[in-house]
Amino acid sequence: MDKNKSIPPIIQIGAWFLALFVFAVGFWHTHLGLKEMKPFGSEWGGIVIAGIVLLLLLITYWFAVNGNKIALYFYLLCGFVFFVCNLNYFYPSYMARTIVKEEADTLIRIIDDYSSSTIFKNDFYTKVSGLELNRDDYVKQVRDNHGEGIKAKAALRSFNDVLITSGLPSVSEMRGGLLSENEIIAQEKALNSSIEAFGKNNIVDGIVALGNVLAGYNKLNKLKNDVVPKLREVVSDDSSLKLDSIKFHPQVILIKNTVSDINSAVTPFNKGSGNESLKILDKEKFPRSDKLGEIQNTFITIKERLNQVSTWAIIFLCLFIDFVVPLAIYILLRNRNADSVVFWPFDKAKPQKF
Repeated sequence: MDKNKSIPPIIQIGAWFLALFVFAVGFWHTHLGLKEMKPFGSEWGGIVIAGIVLLLLLITYWFAVNGNKIALYFYLLCGFVFFVCNLNYFYPSYMARTIVKEEADTLIRIIDDYSSSTIFKNDFYTKVSGLELNRDDYVKQVRDNHGEGIKAKAALRSFNDVLITSGLPSVSEMRGGLLSENEIIAQEKALNSSIEAFGKNNIVDGIVALGNVLAGYNKLNKLKNDVVPKLREVVSDDSSLKLDSIKFHPQVILIKNTVSDINSAVTPFNKGSGNESLKILDKEKFPRSDKLGEIQNTFITIKERLNQVSTWAIIFLCLFIDFVVPLAIYILLRNRNADSVVFWPFDKAKPQKF
């Protein structure tokens, strides 16, 4: 007896409806998975490609169910396209918050590690950095108040304390009252000259190398003081992230800028120190959060997280939608008689052509 005739029509209708439903799910999420690729120059170009795959899948699946084994191979090819694109949407959508939090935490550890490099623990570098910070604070206070206030004088005293302990002359306070811009510039030059004199007194490799090392140190120190607290807020944030606008999310922009700032600090430091003691962050690995939704990045991230249950859960979900359900229906409804096909549960068998 014909297998298809032995299956109640209502079951066949339900099976076909289920197959069409999972194909519709696959179609839509294939479109979403292709948005970052922007086929035909538009994020909506994914609908065209997904539509082409869907039509070919429906045609080949129908023929495969009705006994044509060659059609099954074409269906599996279409199903694979759906699987890849669906995975490219489901995985970054589900893992977006986790990936952003982990990347922020990694950057915190990198900044802490780099800023605590042994070379920066040298007393000389610490003193020079302190001179520069006091100079900047002093000049800012003087400019803001158009004269030497209490905070400016305190910064100048701290500056002079370092000079005096090194046997260098201190920088005198300026006259009282309002100060002109020219006077402020002249005082700033005097401070810079004192820093240069301190450097020449204590370093044999040259003031240029010192300047590069300190430029890197100051940038890293600024990142530690100003950016790390913001990154810690990202790590503690559990709000959801939308994949279609993630590139413009403030937290992702913060991570992207932080990576750039770290590299801009490491470059002068390595140049001044004469070695590669601090590593430039690999562009392929940092940042990753701004590349969520890109197929290459998705599969690199999946490969790195194959030991996580959440990764396998999403892979299985996509396999279930794109392969398990359609193939289960195929096995149950397929017509083993390759000479005839059933167009619909109530139709009679008709000659097959393909």
